[in-house]
Amino acid sequence: MRKSYLAVVLAGLTMAGTAQLAQAQANPAPAQPQMQQQTTNFNDATLLKFSMAMEGVQQVGSKYEAEFQNAEDAAEAQKIQQEAQQEMVEAVQASGLTTEEYNQIAQQAQQDEELRSRILAMADTE
Repeated sequence: MRKSYLAVVLAGLTMAGTAQLAQAQANPAPAQPQMQQQTTNFNDATLLKFSMAMEGVQQVGSKYEAEFQNAEDAAEAQKIQQEAQQEMVEAVQASGLTTEEYNQIAQQAQQDEELRSRILAMADTE
């Protein structure tokens, strides 16, 4: 249950359309595979901020999910998506992280089981 929760939240900014992350995914740099596999060791304070941001992003996603699904047309859906994206960015920034830092941790956590476990442990203690 917690792993699926984390996967949903880690994808939160991606699904909301964060421009930087979406562009990185849309235009992968295959010429630099070593760069993509570099790992960063995050300290507990940074991961605690990430955990708090992750919770905020999840709450925003839950708040807008029904609205988005009930949108009458693509323009309304896009407007709802933009509102949700802005609130997610604000939730991340309120935690003390930049969206770049949040995305870096989220991307690494998707590939690093140990990092994912550390984040889950912190989420459980909140």
